[in-house]
Amino acid sequence: MDNKTSKYFKYAIGEIVLVVIGILIALQINNWNEQKKKNNIKLTYVKNLITDLTNDTIQLNANLKVNFSYQQSIDSTLKFIDISTPNLDTIYDMIKKATNNGLRVINNYNDNTFSILISSGNIDLFSNKFTNELMELNRLQKTEKSVSEGNKSYFFETLNTYQSNYYLPNQINNTFLNTFLWKDKNMQDALTQFINMKQQQLHTVNRYIELTTSVLRKTEIVLYQLKSETEL
Repeated sequence: MDNKTSKYFKYAIGEIVLVVIGILIALQINNWNEQKKKNNIKLTYVKNLITDLTNDTIQLNANLKVNFSYQQSIDSTLKFIDISTPNLDTIYDMIKKATNNGLRVINNYNDNTFSILISSGNIDLFSNKFTNELMELNRLQKTEKSVSEGNKSYFFETLNTYQSNYYLPNQINNTFLNTFLWKDKNMQDALTQFINMKQQQLHTVNRYIELTTSVLRKTEIVLYQLKSETEL
């Protein structure tokens, strides 16, 4: 009886060990499957982020190129006024025909994937270091957009004030009408408003270039990190 009891206990213990091993193996397989699912989800986010940020870099480089042209043109105009101060008639004639009074300081960031990452809580799929980089990029984008929108609004206020008082001849080809519209205008006031408008335009462009360059650099850093993820 003692011998049979001993064998029974050994058999029972063996069964328990096998069950425990089976459970551990099942848990391990389940963990592997869950990790594989997470990795697949993460890889999808990585690819989508690469697409979004690549499109951003194309857009930002194109917009910066346009604004560098604006910057050069405005600088030339203000320098012309500065060195031609004694010849007021020349300056007066120049501002009546001035062009390039617009702006292009709007960046439409591709942030859909980032927004989904945050709202779904899947941002936890990434390391804290990368998450901080992504959050910093989003902060830079929001700062640039806010500052550029504010500067743009103020610029168009000054431009509208100037144009409401001093008609731009390049808007119409009627020479007689152009002469009539500028007849008896106050030269000092026209110059003051024009210079103020151009300086605000230059400030808006300069700040846009400064902030967008920072966004572009951070975007390139994040893109490099994302591409490294796909190579692992």
